[in-house]
Amino acid sequence: MPSFGERFKSSNRLKRPEEFKRVFASNQKVVDKTFLFLAKKNDLNRPRLGLAVPKKHIQSAVERNRLKRIIRESFRLKQKLLTGKDIVVVVREKIEVNKKSIEPVLARHWNKIIK
Repeated sequence: MPSFGERFKSSNRLKRPEEFKRVFASNQKVVDKTFLFLAKKNDLNRPRLGLAVPKKHIQSAVERNRLKRIIRESFRLKQKLLTGKDIVVVVREKIEVNKKSIEPVLARHWNKIIK
């Protein structure tokens, strides 16, 4: 069980449309056929995450929510290295929601965002 300081808190989320627009306007992108990661520096001492998982690509609500949980957990594990960044993760195509196959892809993307 994670300690309190390591949890994915409400303060680690992008919530307002203006926050998403600011990140979408950024020039730091990491792209592959499945995911688009966008990042922008923020003036905070914590990272924040926004997710865009369209129903068009993942039709089942159960699968969409499972994918979001996997992405949030991956973010939570890397959040200390991502301090001061707002990040939006967009799912670009249909994907088989399997934690073992998604985790290495997410790790590659986080490492590129960190650099």
